[in-house]
Amino acid sequence: NAPDEFVEQQLQSGKYPNYEAMVQEGLRLLQAQEERDTEAKRIADELRPAYERFKRGEPGIPLDAEDVIRRGREHLATKHNQI
Repeated sequence: NAPDEFVEQQLQSGKYPNYEAMVQEGLRLLQAQEERDTEAKRIADELRPAYERFKRGEPGIPLDAEDVIRRGREHLATKHNQI
């Protein structure tokens, strides 16, 4: 059975000390994926009204490129300082 072989290979490689550690890592990865999926859905929901207006051919909000760049840099600096 392929999943059983994979588990055995991972344990023999020493990557995980035991089965429980593998399960914990798998659950951690599933939780992280769920958080990414939730964030992606939140962003999609936030952008949906603008996308619908775009599809209808309605004019968008004019963007100030300098402001967008400045805000992006501020956001990245904030993220970097959180690490």
